[in-house]
Amino acid sequence: MIDALAAPELSTAWYAATQRRRSTLLAVLAILASLAFAGLALLFHFGSALLLFTWMALAAIAWRPRLGLYVAFGLVLLFEAGGADPLMLPGAYLHGGLGSTVGLAGASTSPLELLLLLVFVLWLGQGLAQRRLDFRGGRLLWPMLLFCAALVFGLVRGALGGGNLNVALWEARALFYVVACYFVAANTIRTRRHVRTLTTIGLLATGLFALEGAYRRLALVNTGQLHADPVFAYSHETVIFLGALLLLIVAQHVFGAPRWQRLLGVLLGPVAAFTLLATERRAGFIAVGVAFVALSLVLLVAHRKAFLLIALPLLVGGAIYVPVFWNAPGLLGQPARAVRSLSQPDPRDAASNLYRDLEKIDVRTTIQADPLLGVGFGRPFLFVVPLPDLSWWPFWRYEPHHNVLWIWLKTGAIGFVCFWLLMGSAIARSAHLAKTLRAPEGRVFALLTLGGLIATLIFSYVDLGLTSGRVTVFLGTTMGTLSVLDQVREE
Repeated sequence: MIDALAAPELSTAWYAATQRRRSTLLAVLAILASLAFAGLALLFHFGSALLLFTWMALAAIAWRPRLGLYVAFGLVLLFEAGGADPLMLPGAYLHGGLGSTVGLAGASTSPLELLLLLVFVLWLGQGLAQRRLDFRGGRLLWPMLLFCAALVFGLVRGALGGGNLNVALWEARALFYVVACYFVAANTIRTRRHVRTLTTIGLLATGLFALEGAYRRLALVNTGQLHADPVFAYSHETVIFLGALLLLIVAQHVFGAPRWQRLLGVLLGPVAAFTLLATERRAGFIAVGVAFVALSLVLLVAHRKAFLLIALPLLVGGAIYVPVFWNAPGLLGQPARAVRSLSQPDPRDAASNLYRDLEKIDVRTTIQADPLLGVGFGRPFLFVVPLPDLSWWPFWRYEPHHNVLWIWLKTGAIGFVCFWLLMGSAIARSAHLAKTLRAPEGRVFALLTLGGLIATLIFSYVDLGLTSGRVTVFLGTTMGTLSVLDQVREE
């Protein structure tokens, strides 16, 4: 009997290794499913590919609703919401309304929304059927509920003010993804293995996108095969995920991760950095820089050795890089150009700055007209000063580039306070857990969330971040997991 209990297959080390292998396999399967869907969509008629993928997904999600969250998280990181690159076609179908993508008349719901709804309904149905529904609101429950109430108020306010209901729903839908993904993640992420799986999916999906982004720049953009303005060769919000990947790689080397992930991170880091430079998004470079400074401050308190060996040299290197590359052309000079454009913009940056300055005047004037209640979703902001014509974009009078002020514009002062209460609580909790948790996967995920939140807020101060369903699915999933990170159990 004693010999049987001492057998290797019953040891703690064997069991832990088995769970790690299962976690890795599950993450790889989620990524492969996404890639298979992309291949089918490109090689065959999309309807057939969609039908096959849907049946496969339904069977898997019905078995484990959590798999639906994994798939949604992987898909938004792997695919942009369309664009000139044909490899991003699955993203256009994922985020587009069924009426415009597959011709279902009157159907404005997107496959992503159906997926999130399906996951929640199946989780709820399984819990009720088995009479063991264990609802968890998480540590961020009240800030999230207040934020949700602010969004509902914005819809009501816009409707009562004569706003366009269809526009209102399109405006607000991405913000509701935050709420939906938060509750799905808080109630399906239960063990440390689940957290590891989510982190693995983030690493692999964003890494694959970085590889595709590098290929896009070298083989399509530089050769002229991609017939699009280089400014629009990449979705603007892409920089948030690339920056989060770089921060994740640093966090895994500091707090620990499976050996293969740390080795893969060393290989993916330069590729992600190249793709980040290739996007040429000034706001993205600054957002990633600020997020890294925040991560460094956490390391100063939580892991001083890592701060001295990793963060401090990179901060010093950055301080040297900016003056050296101040006027450098090409990709290597892009981050320095972003800093220089704050005071000495070139003609292209000056034109972009002018548009945003004029737009900010209009937005602030609209807010001052009703600072407490805002205008609500579905109502345009005032044109006090004329703007260059962007009428090719349907929401140019509804969704300003100053996306943080957009929250105030649409939900009023109280909604704006609720938004910052949620963001501030999540940032504070991320820093706290990175210091106090002992499990390496928990500390890594806390820093991933911290970096993603700060990068999103900085980016959204001057660009369209919160209107992107990709960004809000990422935020909701990471915040939902963060809210239960200190409650996850061993397998």
